[in-house]
Amino acid sequence: MDVVDFVKERFGTDHATKLVRIGTGGNSNKKGSDFENFYAASKICFLASSMPAGQLTDFHVACQEVAFVDDLCVRQLSVGSKTNYQAKNSDGAPASWDEEMRNRFEMQYRIDQELHLSHVSTQVLLVSSEEKAAANDAKIPTEMKAYCASEHFPYHTSSLKLLMGHQPLREALNGLCGTQSLSNVDAAFRLVLGEWCADNENGRVVADVMGRAKANSRPDLFANFLVEKDPAMMGALTPVEIPGWLSDLLAAFQMQAASVECGAFIVSYNGMQARVAHDVVAPSQDDLAKLKSPGDIILFLMSVAAEGLDDQPSMGEIRK
Repeated sequence: MDVVDFVKERFGTDHATKLVRIGTGGNSNKKGSDFENFYAASKICFLASSMPAGQLTDFHVACQEVAFVDDLCVRQLSVGSKTNYQAKNSDGAPASWDEEMRNRFEMQYRIDQELHLSHVSTQVLLVSSEEKAAANDAKIPTEMKAYCASEHFPYHTSSLKLLMGHQPLREALNGLCGTQSLSNVDAAFRLVLGEWCADNENGRVVADVMGRAKANSRPDLFANFLVEKDPAMMGALTPVEIPGWLSDLLAAFQMQAASVECGAFIVSYNGMQARVAHDVVAPSQDDLAKLKSPGDIILFLMSVAAEGLDDQPSMGEIRK
């Protein structure tokens, strides 16, 4: 017996019907909230992956401001740009461009221009149906197209499903994380999402969200997003490069090139794997000259990872 049947039996049909309505409303609210938060976190990732990290202090993201278009607002502070989003996780009437939506968008545009003194104001009807977004764009009056649009963003019930179903987001995170690993980029997205949801009452600067997400990542999942000691100060978004000594060593023994995941270099051979930190000190030429086989290389790199170069064992201790 499920809960609805239990309530119907114990309290009557009217209460069972009320329970179903409560559940439907709660589920609808959750879907709407998830849709908005997934989009906000995705927008933060898109911005972080598309420009030098030092510019991210210029972008501010806020939600539920006092506005006619109020679900999300993205500002570029230096140029006075303001983009407002009305999110509708629906393919039905609630997500349609209609007269009420037109009035709200027109009034919000005037508020941005006359009160907020925005140099650029854009209103976006964000919907989870690609077909609905196209239909909405066709309905927007010509005189409003310069500052109004409808945009599609897919709804999925989990971050993993979103990444699997939305290639642009996955590519953005691949760049930020320096890996194609779905599990790693999903973990990274969850950190951004969690950081956004944990503190957004007054809005957040994108640099702050990304800096704190990276600081909370153990190990560091954001390998290509470099942050200086002060999390508010961003370094450049620079790919992690495999050091020349390691590339040359692997090539000399015709081993597979190292891959980069989460800021570390991964070397594999015959089922064995060594993981070397990106900031490892280059070994001396004498140490490298002692390596006589791919097996030696794997064991040597493992010792470097485990103990550091200062404590690495001599080659005489490595079993051949």
